[in-house]
Amino acid sequence: MATTKENIPLKGRLVSDPERSKHESGPKLRFRFVEEDYKRENGQLVRDENGYPVVSHRAFHDAVVWYGPLAERIEGTLRSGDAFVATGDLRFSTYEDKDGNSRSSHEFAIQTIGADLASGRVVIERGPKAPAPAQAQHHTPEQAASFAR
Repeated sequence: MATTKENIPLKGRLVSDPERSKHESGPKLRFRFVEEDYKRENGQLVRDENGYPVVSHRAFHDAVVWYGPLAERIEGTLRSGDAFVATGDLRFSTYEDKDGNSRSSHEFAIQTIGADLASGRVVIERGPKAPAPAQAQHHTPEQAASFAR
């Protein structure tokens, strides 16, 4: 049985390089990440002698990406140790192990992801801009909102 919580915000750090594999549903990309909570006192982060925030709790998770173009960008960009922010679906499932015991697992199916700018400097590679049309169309805010839906 599987259940899903959708559009969960994530913030983590890769603990393994992304790896591509084949699956009966198509290609996928997997990586492991750690989510960290930081110790606070009176609403302020507690820092160690080197000025780094003190971690109060760590949780390790598996992430999977099914969308091919996103998987390619992640594979070409992120490495173990990189911090990210993302949204994804948290999927819980149960399975039977080789000894017949019932086990449970979870994974995050990543839908959007980006580098965490709070953790360091990031360089963005941009492609060329598309040429502007000869006559720009002007839309009211209401028309623009209807296009976005």
